[in-house]
Amino acid sequence: MVRGMYSAAAGAIVAQASIDNIANNLANVSTSGFKRTLLQVESQPTTQLYRFQTDPGQVPANRLPGVPTQSYVGAMGSGSEIYATPTIFEQGQIATNGNSLSFALSGPGFFAIRDPQTNDVSYTRDGLFMRSPTDTLVTPSGATVLDSGGNPIPLPADGKIEVDTKGNISVDGVVSGQIGLYEFNNINALQPQGATTYTAPATAGVRAATTTNVLQYAEEKSNGDVVNSIVGLITNERWFDANEKSISTQDDATNQAISVVGRSS
Repeated sequence: MVRGMYSAAAGAIVAQASIDNIANNLANVSTSGFKRTLLQVESQPTTQLYRFQTDPGQVPANRLPGVPTQSYVGAMGSGSEIYATPTIFEQGQIATNGNSLSFALSGPGFFAIRDPQTNDVSYTRDGLFMRSPTDTLVTPSGATVLDSGGNPIPLPADGKIEVDTKGNISVDGVVSGQIGLYEFNNINALQPQGATTYTAPATAGVRAATTTNVLQYAEEKSNGDVVNSIVGLITNERWFDANEKSISTQDDATNQAISVVGRSS
């Protein structure tokens, strides 16, 4: 019975983690460039069970009677556990707006941004940018948007800004820079850092984008699925309740067994 309680507790822990993951996806359903995550579950390592007993008989070298034997019973599971929470990098819906410094990406690419405090480079698909006080392209949090050479992108104080599908920036028809676009050989190696930014370890294999286009006056919506998320939320809450009830039932049975056995002995 104790083993059953541990298995049920493991299931409840996984169910709660799944609820938290789905809740985070729902909370960011209106966040531009957000990519939902998926909680993957696996079985915990199994334990091989054997029965050890003493059969009638006599082992010649032993003084005591009996023949020790063992027989294989089978494998015993111990519940479930979290395997991974990968990010689903599916394309989100693209919506237009009237902001000339708002960009959406069509394809697998990312923008590169640099943290002004740590100088670290990360990657994002959230293209809601703005002009900094020093006339450079930045994110709302103040991170510097980088060009194809890893440098800040200057924005002239006057003139109409136009950006083509390859990220080339023109002001009144004169090309003044290019937004850096990057793709990865192993996109699943990206590490989440906040809601819409990712760091790229060496295993990600960053490279210049070749199949990604920039869309000006647009933004990429979250790829979260509200309907499926709500269904998953209800399912996992029922799963949690079932495991909680199993724990309570086994606990009551254990208490009764202790009380009855203790009284009868």
